[in-house]
Amino acid sequence: MAKPPGRPLPDEFDAVIFDAGGVLLLPDVDAGRVAIRTLGYESRPEDWHRAYYAANLVVDAMEVVDWPSIRRAIASELGIGTTDLDKAVPLIEELILATPWVAAPQATDVLWSLSNAGYLLAVVSNAFGTVEAELQLLGVCSMNGGTMPRVGVVIDSHVVGIEKPDPRIFNLALDALGVQPSRSIYVGDTVKFDVLGAQAAGLHPVHVDPYDLCHGDHSHVASLADLTTWLIGD
Repeated sequence: MAKPPGRPLPDEFDAVIFDAGGVLLLPDVDAGRVAIRTLGYESRPEDWHRAYYAANLVVDAMEVVDWPSIRRAIASELGIGTTDLDKAVPLIEELILATPWVAAPQATDVLWSLSNAGYLLAVVSNAFGTVEAELQLLGVCSMNGGTMPRVGVVIDSHVVGIEKPDPRIFNLALDALGVQPSRSIYVGDTVKFDVLGAQAAGLHPVHVDPYDLCHGDHSHVASLADLTTWLIGD
């Protein structure tokens, strides 16, 4: 598993661009715990977090993503029995697609730290047209700044009509920030959409992998706090 290769030089990067889901935002695991309790299963928040990131490996292995199969993978990781997997799929689908997500731990603090250190910030997400509003509502970041960290742009795939891993969606953020891809980092939680997409666009990808599940040769961090330590120190 490749970690970021030591502290970057002070002038090595100008911008840090973030994915939203799985990086700045996470599914509401408390709602998920309540949902599967209706099937007779108990779970811990940590179970849900690990299941979410483990299912990303299943995503990465698919040429064409079969989302019901991904929901089944999450359910299986949670310990839901084979006979109940089909019953769990719509519950997890509701959690992922219809239940409001929550801010990832330290997301706001990390964005403040990077902004104060002089990095330009942006968000590029495969989403449903609401990610900018969700980030602002949760106090994670805003294009207006004010009482929360300011990001130069929030690119939502539903709004712009382009999805990761298409390099063009990353280029929209680069153009908005006025930075070169080689001087920009993209922080995401999948290989298929984030690492490969960022590489195709010429950015340096950093893979958020809290459970050391991915063994690719790209850079990984276990948390957003680790990203901050790498870029600006303790």
